[in-house]
Amino acid sequence: MIETIQSLIDREAKIRIPASNLTPRANLYELGMTPYTAIRLLLAIEREFRVEFPRDTLNRETMATMESIARCIRAGQFTPAYEWRDAA
Repeated sequence: MIETIQSLIDREAKIRIPASNLTPRANLYELGMTPYTAIRLLLAIEREFRVEFPRDTLNRETMATMESIARCIRAGQFTPAYEWRDAA
């Protein structure tokens, strides 16, 4: 999971250091991620992991580190993406 998140960070967050060189607790905002690129990263994670972030997790802390992103995914704090569309 971390390797996938690292790849998405490199592609979407545009930080100064390759994500593979970071510790899981490195603050992505301190390394140059902007609110705009955080949204791009969030959307890429949703697509890749086929999940949808609940509204209460859409905050700076959730996207601040690879560890916090992975923790949210592992904890199942997400609803399956587009679940309501499958019922139609």
